[in-house]
Parts: sequence; structure tokens; C-alpha cells
Amino acid sequence: MSGSRIRRGIGANVLSIATRIVVQFVTLPLFFAAWPAERVGAWLLIFALPAYVAIFGTGFAGAGGSESLAAARSGDTRTASARFRAAWWVATGGTVLFALVFFFAGEQFASLLALDAASLAPAEIVQALGWLSLYILASSQIAIAEIPYRVAERYPDHILYSSIANLVEVGIIAASLILTDSLSALAMFLALARCAMAAVIMLQARRVCPALFGSGGSARRQIQALLTPTLAFMAMPVIFGLNLQGYLLIVGARYGAATLAAFAATRTLTRLLDLVTNFAYGLHYFESGYLSGDTRTLQRRILATMTVLALTISIVFAVVLLLVGPWLQALYTAGKTAFDPAVAGVLLAAATLRALSAAPLAIIAAGNRHARAIAIYLTGSLIAVACAALLSASGASLPVTLAFLVVAEACQLVPALRAALRELDLAFFAFLATLLSRDRLRDIADLAKRLRRMR
Repeated sequence: MSGSRIRRGIGANVLSIATRIVVQFVTLPLFFAAWPAERVGAWLLIFALPAYVAIFGTGFAGAGGSESLAAARSGDTRTASARFRAAWWVATGGTVLFALVFFFAGEQFASLLALDAASLAPAEIVQALGWLSLYILASSQIAIAEIPYRVAERYPDHILYSSIANLVEVGIIAASLILTDSLSALAMFLALARCAMAAVIMLQARRVCPALFGSGGSARRQIQALLTPTLAFMAMPVIFGLNLQGYLLIVGARYGAATLAAFAATRTLTRLLDLVTNFAYGLHYFESGYLSGDTRTLQRRILATMTVLALTISIVFAVVLLLVGPWLQALYTAGKTAFDPAVAGVLLAAATLRALSAAPLAIIAAGNRHARAIAIYLTGSLIAVACAALLSASGASLPVTLAFLVVAEACQLVPALRAALRELDLAFFAFLATLLSRDRLRDIADLAKRLRRMR
């Protein structure tokens, strides 16, 4: 493995984490400072669906990236190019279709979520949804641009550019809130900026890996070959969006915009743990594509070490957040929402299961062998969100409704861990024994030393 690439990968992922922290901790306070809680909740509802649909392109980036990288490393540039073009065509076409449906169903969407309660004119809502449809398309182009960077072994550059794009959007939100209180104007500024950033990132991708933009084999045949891994990778962000935005929509529709604003703030705090999870998964997943030699032994050690670290970090994080959560949320939302320990506890339990799932999922996803585990995760998440919606409609309390999110995350951990252990030829109880081995302390110490050397 390239030490330089790993160093840049760690640096880019750390920057990505820092960027997400800035986005999460700056964006909501900006909204709360400028708007009442009901209007903040209305914007979160309007932006929830496009944020969900924009994830569509990420799935094709994952599948196409893995297949294009494998072909390129075997010297088959023609096939790598065809796989990239296949992923781009399907991702772009599918995103356009979803964006059009989203736009033309705007009035029904607004009526379903009772956005008129936030004193928003129907015309303003429709205009905002129109601009956000363009935002969806631009976001899919940024996602699919990951493939050329990955094939060129410069995936850290794509992470860097994406982080910069997110920071730019924070500045745009701040400026928009100063200039106007119109939701449609804010959506317009975000969409136009996203288009400009997508163009810059894609043009740079062409310079980084021009071979993928040349002629290749039949893209139609590659679409068929990519079907299974593409569906699995596509399902991953779909599930993420379902468990993230789905519960946001349930809370907004059944408990009101004010409760939604409080829930969103509490969830933002608990999702700080997800930043660590995403870092562990991302670095492990990307670097697995460049491993060579006896990878099984190395992957066993990585799985055990990352599991111990994930569990330790999750427990420490949960204890700290439950202690300082009320003060932190009051500061975070200018005292306009309250911290609910019961809601936070449920969200922390779900986040812990996600953290434990990162390493085993990265192992099987790097080899495009995660379809079955993801299918179980998707099925469990769909059933869980349906049960949550029924419970909320029957008048259940918010923590009880959210408990199904923990069930959904368990549907990821169990099949992913079983698949990873099967791939590594490691029995479950033998895996548990490795967690308590003294080798784990040595591996953690060795990891810390390597990180210090990479500064």
C-alpha cells in the first residue's frame, strides 16, 4: 500500500469529519438565529426529500468505482471506461427522473406535511422544490465523479473537493439568511452553487484520469454486469436516507415542526459519533481496493481492532453527551429547543450499532460481496420505519417510535458481521476471543504510532 496515499486519505477523511462538524454545528444555529423554530422545521422538511434523492448517485459511484478500479488494476482500461460510463448514464438518468417527479409532486408533498402551518405560501414552496430539483442533479454529478479519482488512486482529492463544496454551502446559507427570508431564494442560491462546484469537480476528474473519459466497450453490457453490486451499493445510501430522512418526516408529520426542530438538533449532536464511523468505514473501504498479498490475516486484525475501538469510543461518547447534552443543545439552538435524554438514548444506541457495523461492512463491500447483507438491512429498515409510522399515528411517544431505528441498525450489524466472519474464515466465538487478546492493545498502540508518523 502507498504510504503517501494513506496519509492523504487520512488527512482528507479527517478534514471531511471536521467539515461535517462545522456544517452540523453552524448551519442549524444560523437558521435558529434568523427564523422561528416552525420555519426552521419547515425548511428541514422541504430539504429532507431532495437530500434523500441526491444520495441516489452515490450508490452508482460505489459500484462503478469498485468495478472500474478492479478492471484498471488488471490493465483493462477499455472495460474500466465502459463501467464508468455505464454508472454515469444510469446515475444521471435516474436522478433526472427522480428530480422531475419530486418537482411535479411538490404541492402534494407540501400538503401532506402540512407546511402551511409554518405560514409558507404554496408558490414559495413549489419554487423552492424546483430549485432543489436542480440541486439533486448537481449532487449526483459530484458523487459519480468519485470513480475517476478512485481509479487514479487519488480518492482523497475527491473527498477534499466535496468537503470544500460543503463549506461553501455553509457560507451561502449564512449570506442568504442575511439577504432574505425566502425559502425559494435560499434553494436557488444553493442549487446554482452546487452546479458550479459539480462542473469544477468533474472537469478536474477528467484531467486526473482521462482514460476513463475515452472510448470503451459497450456501456449497455456493463450496466447488466454491474446490476447486482450496483443495487447493493445504491441501497446503502437509500437505507441511510430512509433511516435519516424517513424518521425526520415522521416526526415532522406527526409531532409538529417545533418537535421536529428539537429532534433534529438532538440528532445532530448524537450523529457526531457517525463521523467517526464514516471515517473508519471510508478509509477501510477505499484502501481495501489496493491491498495485496495475504489480506485475510490483515483483515482479521483490522476487524478486531476496529471493533474494540468502535465500542470504546461509542460508550465514552454516550456518557459524555448524556451529561452535557442539555447545556449543549440549549447553546446550539439559542435556547429554542430542549434536550430529551430518552430520545438521545435511543439515537445513541442506534449510532453505536452503526459504529460496530463499519468494519465488517467495509470488508465485504470492498469485494462487492455485500448484496445479501444490504438486502436484509433494507428489508429491516423498511419494516422498522413502517412500524414507527404506525406507532406515531397511534399516539405513541417519540422515544418509543424511534426505538425501531435501533431494530433497523441491528439488521445491518448482524448480517454484515456474519458475512465478514465467513469471508475471513473466522468463527464467532473465536472472533470474540480476539477482541480480548493482548494483540489488540499492541495493534491499537501500533496504529497510534503510525498516525503520529503521518503528521
